[in-house]
Amino acid sequence: MSPRQRNRRFEFGVTFILVASILGLIAFAGQSHGASEELDALGLGFIANGFAVLGGLFSLLMLSAILVASQKALDSIKGHHIRHVRENDEARGNRLQDLYDRRQKLVSAHVFALQAVRIGMVLCSFLLAPRVSDWLGTSFVLSMVVIAIPVLVLSIVFELIPSSYAALYPHRVAAFLRPMILAVGAIFTIPANLVSGLANLVTRRFGGKAQYSIANQTEEEIKTLVESAEEMGEIESEERELLHSVFEFGDTVAREVMTPRTELDAAPVNSDPHDVLKLIQESGHTRIPLFEGTDDQIVGVIHAKDLFLAILNQENQPVSLRRLMRPPMFVTENRELHELLTEMRQSKTHLAVVQDEFGGTAGIVTIEDIIEELVGEIVDEYDDEAPAIVQENDGWLVDGKTNIDDVARTLGAEFESEEFDTLGGYVFGLFGRQPKLGESIEGEGFRFSVIETDGRRISRLKVERAVVPTSFDFVE
Repeated sequence: MSPRQRNRRFEFGVTFILVASILGLIAFAGQSHGASEELDALGLGFIANGFAVLGGLFSLLMLSAILVASQKALDSIKGHHIRHVRENDEARGNRLQDLYDRRQKLVSAHVFALQAVRIGMVLCSFLLAPRVSDWLGTSFVLSMVVIAIPVLVLSIVFELIPSSYAALYPHRVAAFLRPMILAVGAIFTIPANLVSGLANLVTRRFGGKAQYSIANQTEEEIKTLVESAEEMGEIESEERELLHSVFEFGDTVAREVMTPRTELDAAPVNSDPHDVLKLIQESGHTRIPLFEGTDDQIVGVIHAKDLFLAILNQENQPVSLRRLMRPPMFVTENRELHELLTEMRQSKTHLAVVQDEFGGTAGIVTIEDIIEELVGEIVDEYDDEAPAIVQENDGWLVDGKTNIDDVARTLGAEFESEEFDTLGGYVFGLFGRQPKLGESIEGEGFRFSVIETDGRRISRLKVERAVVPTSFDFVE
């Protein structure tokens, strides 16, 4: 079954459930005139007809299924889902982004609404029990058991199916149910916040905070287990960093790891082959992009092996770069790395050209760039590996990936950080945000200046001792 067919079936099913729920509730309300005299005397005449209560119960079951699907979609949707939708439909992607930005409040409202529906189902079961008792000639307790078993089974089925679908296709479910999601948020956000506020009165005594869990719950649980394992000495810090990198890898896109066009080692396609061979030798790269006119128009990739063999075996025929080059692989800036890695492996391609929204060259990404996102920097014999810590007259130049304990020992300092292992991460934590190039901040008696960045990472810093005031102003 194609994704489009699955989507149509889901939309048809949800529409059917909504219509059936509305009709059931109308029937439930419409039976109020047939109440028995006994219940009229109690002011509960609207439950006189058992079929009306049964219709209301069934409607609440179906409504709970939709609420579960909505909540699961909000729980499961991630940034890469939105980017994928936005590539095909920007307006729809923006609407999903709006839901994503408000998902904490929306999930809280859905949890509250779902509990209200479940309470309604319990009440309907109690109201239906006397009718079932009359029909079967059994006791009230046995009637409750007869009602509870099918209601429980149906509740599980009605929640498992939409929840499973929403986990697989959260962006489709969220987009289709967006009007209902917003309606539930508008109705139940205030009562949900009131309940959370009351719960906080208790949880604050234990140093916690009452909130509805959303998105990446499993991921956070695994991260907590990994950190606990490191504290107990069961795994090393490098292993913990690798596991954390795996989670971040799923949300990383090509734009974040590519080599920008301004830093490319590329050559015109009509260059002299010996000049390109010299460029290969100087850069240490085995693959060089070739462009037509400007480096904004990459037309191919030349392999060092192909060029070397062609020059070595040439007789009287000139070597043509255009004939030797291989067609480039083009990807968008928002291509997710796990998808790109799979595609590059299948096509046996080691280099891909990243295009911007206008079709121009934004940069290139290699398999090495992708692997380094998981395992860290890979240094080969052609890389110029600078020392991690270089002392200068007025301070130190430090690689952002240097272990914070090594930096502390070299500088004779104490950097207390349970969250970060590298100096770059520690300084990032001091800022509390992505710092800009040239920004500085002080901490633990030192001044840290960001002098080089690599995407979201701080790759190099200048560390100086903070200036301590030596004069004081006295107030007379």
